[in-house]
Amino acid sequence: MDRKNELCGKALDYCLAHGISELSLRPLALQIGTSARLLIYHFGSRDGLIGAVMDEAHRRVQKSFGDLTRGTGNKRVLRKFWDWSTDPRNSPYLRLMFEVQMLALQNPAAYTRYLEGTSSSWLALIEAELPPSADRHARATLCAAVIDGLLLEFLSTGDLRRTSSALDIFGSMLRGRMRSGNRGRPVAHHRRLKGGSAP
Repeated sequence: MDRKNELCGKALDYCLAHGISELSLRPLALQIGTSARLLIYHFGSRDGLIGAVMDEAHRRVQKSFGDLTRGTGNKRVLRKFWDWSTDPRNSPYLRLMFEVQMLALQNPAAYTRYLEGTSSSWLALIEAELPPSADRHARATLCAAVIDGLLLEFLSTGDLRRTSSALDIFGSMLRGRMRSGNRGRPVAHHRRLKGGSAP
C-alpha cells in the first residue's frame, strides 16, 4: 500500500468516527500521524481529501455488500443488505454517507460532487439482485428509497426491532407483487417489452 492510500484509509477511519462537516486538516493530520502539509501534497486540498475519502467509503461498502450477496441467487437480498447496514461495524459508513447527503442538500455547490455516481451505482447493485422483470429498474429505485428511509429511522431512533419488522413487511409485499405480476408473464414476455427477442 502506498503512502497516499494509507493516509486515505486512516482519514476515512477518522471521518467515520468524527464526521465530515467540521473536518479540519490539522486535527486530522495529528490524529493519523502526518502533517497538514503532507495531506495537501497528496490530495491537493481539503476538498480533494474528502473526495478521496468518500470514494474509498463507497468502494468498501459496495465491495463488502457485493461479497455478501454474490451467489445468493436473489434470495432475501433486502434483508441481507439490511442486516449488513445495521451491523455496528458497518452502520458508521451509512451515517457518513447520509451526513454528506444532508450537507449536499444544504450546500450543493460544496458537497454534491461527493455524491456523483452514488445513486446510480447503488441502483445497479440492487437491480442486479432482483429477478428479471420489465420494471426491475423501478423496483430497484423503490427498494433503495425504502431502505434509505428505514435506515434513517433506525439511525435516528436506534429502534432495530421496529425498523426490521417494517423492512420484512415491505419484503413480503414486494415478493407478493412480483409473484402476481409474473403470473402468466414469462421472462420471454419481459424481454419483448424491453425490445429484446425470446430465445
